[in-house]
Amino acid sequence: MTRDRWLWVTVAAGLAVFALSFVNGWIFHDRELRGEGYRQVQVYLSAWRGVAMPVTSLAAVGSLVTAATAGLLLARRSVPSWLPVVGAALVIGLILASAWPVTKDGHASTVRLSAWWLLPVGLALAVGMLGGVLRALRPSRRVLVAAAALGAIALVGGSGGRWIGLQWAEGTGRHWEVGSYTRPAVGDRPELTLTLSGDRFAIGDRFAGDFESSGWTVSLDNDPACPDARGTYHAHGENQADLRFVMVVDPCRDGERAAELQAGTWIRNP
Repeated sequence: MTRDRWLWVTVAAGLAVFALSFVNGWIFHDRELRGEGYRQVQVYLSAWRGVAMPVTSLAAVGSLVTAATAGLLLARRSVPSWLPVVGAALVIGLILASAWPVTKDGHASTVRLSAWWLLPVGLALAVGMLGGVLRALRPSRRVLVAAAALGAIALVGGSGGRWIGLQWAEGTGRHWEVGSYTRPAVGDRPELTLTLSGDRFAIGDRFAGDFESSGWTVSLDNDPACPDARGTYHAHGENQADLRFVMVVDPCRDGERAAELQAGTWIRNP
């Protein structure tokens, strides 16, 4: 085929990737919820939704830019010939990074991101886009090496960025912070202060001991008021800074410590 026909192949493949980027079939988002019951939520994402951004959406933008530069070359405009070669290589790297499976295991949920049916289609189109510019422009070895290196950087950086982004977005499930909290008087129970130092807790002057947490689950142990009673609770966030405790099990003083913790909302002290 002629040079212009290969450039038309590049334009068509790049536009096809960009058009397909709006279809919900690139990323398979699988969330398993545990704790209070069990549920599984599955969502299919386009390149412009949720955790598919920014890596998959950058691949879509890159394919559009590559198609545009190939179109300018067809129109005999002054465009660096290396630009569509590098653009196509970057798109391939970003699509491969999007296909890399990423997982976040939390205390109450597990999130898995994996490739769905449009990713291999997009990859095939991106390879066709690269093949078109290579046949049309026949770049130097230096350009080929630079394009391959940038594609590899996009693959590694995109995969790592997706993993970091998922960990940051999902968080730890922890709602408590080091400091003191006050529970207003409730019924015949007076106002009380809860202090959390990270590995110790104190509830007024009645209860104190070791404090451990994993996600939204917290454990109270080695309390002199009930040294052989380990208590476990779910600590829920309220109003962004406050806490509410829901008991899982706590035999301390026949449930007295649990009654104090669950009597109301603990308001974070400034």
